[in-house]
Amino acid sequence: MADTAMRLRIYGVRGSHPPTRSTKTSYGVNTTCLRIDLGNHLIVFDAGTGIINLGQDLMAELKEGNGHQNLWKLHLFFTHFHIDHLMGFSYFLMNYLPKSEFHFLYPRLVNYDLKDVLEELMNPALFPVTLSELPSARHFHEIGEGSIIYFLEEDFKIVHVREADDVTGWRGKISCRRFYTHPKSGSYMYKIESHTGKSIVFATDVEGFVGSDKRLIDFAKDADILIHDAQYTLQEYDMFQGFGHSTYEMACKVAQEANVKKLLLFHHDPKHEDSVLQEIEQNAQRIFPETYIASEEMDFEL
Repeated sequence: MADTAMRLRIYGVRGSHPPTRSTKTSYGVNTTCLRIDLGNHLIVFDAGTGIINLGQDLMAELKEGNGHQNLWKLHLFFTHFHIDHLMGFSYFLMNYLPKSEFHFLYPRLVNYDLKDVLEELMNPALFPVTLSELPSARHFHEIGEGSIIYFLEEDFKIVHVREADDVTGWRGKISCRRFYTHPKSGSYMYKIESHTGKSIVFATDVEGFVGSDKRLIDFAKDADILIHDAQYTLQEYDMFQGFGHSTYEMACKVAQEANVKKLLLFHHDPKHEDSVLQEIEQNAQRIFPETYIASEEMDFEL
């Protein structure tokens, strides 16, 4: 990867839970997980079941040797704490390597702290290894809408937006906004920007509004890639309005008004087979031609 590149790899695209039927799919069966390589930094969004395959890939890369990137230091961001965004964490291989250093970056939602959530996830009644028994190092960083995370050459720093003008020499930065209507605690949207001006916006578990979501449109303005929730078909949305998820029409309207270059529809319903997803993609492309169904193993260099 070139020194100035930002690379996105998708490891999990499903929402709610992995599909439970054996129907073959070309788009993937794992729940939410994204990997972004930004200079020397390894950045991960959410720990759905897709993070299990990410762990296997990282193990292979470590065995091959990689002189450029620090694969032992992981920055793991969370959009929110619903189980489909956490269920792969206990099986993530990097947890079990003493050289691994985790930096967890997360919002406080309904007074739940991430450490408490992970301890409950790995409670002895549910899993044979507790969080405290993991040999990896763990650091917890609570962030909010006023936070910007700057990635420097070798390290990172969290500052308030008021202090952003004082930060120099950064290779990339991540900002966030809260989406308030995802039950019952909301979710966080993230914008990842490289120092070369490329940007990715990740907006999963969001539900559109009549007239479009103006805060999201502003947040995603001119992004190279917008990853947007599109769990429901138009017919399904009549039944599931208020569940905190969008349709392809909602996503396309945001993409149009934000003038993004590419739209990836995300958080696919576990019941949606390839034929349904392909129909959604075709319908969406009539509204916004650069729309694609997100699939596992998608790989973009910016």
